[in-house]
Amino acid sequence: MKTLKYFSLLACILFAFACKPEKFGPITSEVNVVKQMQGTWGLTKVTQVDQDATTKGFPYKELDITNVYPYKDLTIALVGDASGNPTTFAITNGNSPKIADLTSGTWTADDMMAPTTITLKNGATTNLLKLGSYAGLSSGKFYLTKNKSINGKVIVSYKYEFTKK
Repeated sequence: MKTLKYFSLLACILFAFACKPEKFGPITSEVNVVKQMQGTWGLTKVTQVDQDATTKGFPYKELDITNVYPYKDLTIALVGDASGNPTTFAITNGNSPKIADLTSGTWTADDMMAPTTITLKNGATTNLLKLGSYAGLSSGKFYLTKNKSINGKVIVSYKYEFTKK
C-alpha cells in the first residue's frame, strides 16, 4: 500500500514537470497596419446604424445613406514618413457632411500594429476617429466608425467605407 502511495505521488510530480507550454512560430510576418492606412482614400459607402434598434432587436437597424448626401465627394489623405510613422493628414469634404471638424494637421494611431483609434490634431483641436476594421486594407478598403451620443449613450453610429485611390 505504501508503494502504491509513493508511486502515485511520483507519477503526479512527473506529470507536473512534464507539462510545459509549446511555443509556436508566427503564422505570418508582422504587418504594420498604420503604414497600410497611409494614402489617399475616397469615401464609397456610408451606413447609418440605429443603436437603440440594435439593442432591442428591431428589424430595421441599418440604412445605407450613401446617396442621401453627396458623401462620395469626401476624401482623406493620410501621410506618413519612410518608416511608416504617421505625419500629416488632409480631409477634403467637398459637399459631403463632415466626419471630423479638422481638414488638415497631424495624425497618430494608438497602436502601430493593431490600432483602434486615429487621433487628428491641429493646434489645440483634436478629433478621434474609431477604426471599424482594418482587415480589408490589403485589398484597398478602409473602415471608420463615428458615434453620436446623447447623455453618454450612443444613439446612432455611422460606418464609413473608404477605397484607396
